[in-house]
Amino acid sequence: MELQLVFFAYVVGICLGLKEVRIKIPEAVRKGDSAIFECLYDTEGDILYAVKWYKGRREFYRYTPNESPAIKTFPIGTLSVNKNESNANQVTVTGLDLDAAGTYSCEVSADAPSFHTAIVSANMNVVELPQNRPSIHGMKRKYRVGDILRGNCTSDGSKPAANLTWYINDHQPLSSQTRYYNPQDSNIADQQYSAIGVQFLVTPEHFATGKLKVRCSASIYELYWQSTEVSAEEDRPRVRNFEPAATIVGINYLQPPPNLQTGQRKPDGQADVKDIDSSAGRRKVLNMMFVLLIILQITLIR
Repeated sequence: MELQLVFFAYVVGICLGLKEVRIKIPEAVRKGDSAIFECLYDTEGDILYAVKWYKGRREFYRYTPNESPAIKTFPIGTLSVNKNESNANQVTVTGLDLDAAGTYSCEVSADAPSFHTAIVSANMNVVELPQNRPSIHGMKRKYRVGDILRGNCTSDGSKPAANLTWYINDHQPLSSQTRYYNPQDSNIADQQYSAIGVQFLVTPEHFATGKLKVRCSASIYELYWQSTEVSAEEDRPRVRNFEPAATIVGINYLQPPPNLQTGQRKPDGQADVKDIDSSAGRRKVLNMMFVLLIILQITLIR
């Protein structure tokens, strides 16, 4: 009977002890910034014994309300705790460096009678952002329909390497039109730079709004989002203005007549056409014959 009572007390202790233990840690913070780690729990009436924080397996913060001082810290690398802004439910860390990235755990322990202990963990990254916006290279100012557009986008060194995404007229291109490159090491320690390429056939739809817009966006978690956009105009074939061919009244030519093909033109572009009146020609001949007849008669009289 005594054994059964002990077992019953143990089960009740578990059921009535800590519950809903949760941890809230930012997924990523900028290098040099501060962060607040939260540990939320419900002791269900039990007395809190201690709250301990770990980085990996090493303890760096402890809160024990029944001890003096209640807050104790333990050095780990460059990790620095602001005691004035830390308590039983949160711990504030400042001046985070790259080595502060890792797994953090909160361990909550209840005092008698349950002595229940729960531990939860989460990861945090420390980010070093690029100095500049992403850069687009290789594009031309104008494109004709049917051309192949090729371009590359690069992002400055960062930790981790930035995620790059293309947008063509505000729409992502097909995966077959995108070329991904592995991040490359930068000259600065622990930093990498990103690169991405794009290649596609230019169609009339790309100029539906007047210009072809190509945008490259770089992102790192929820901390960084920068874009660079360039526009290209449509290079339409030039239409040559030909001088209209000369028109000759009364003669229909599918092509300009030979005299026009050899350049015999007036400055106004019209052919030099003369209209000869046949009746006027006969009158002139008769007048000449009449004059000759008079001259002959005078000669005979002499």
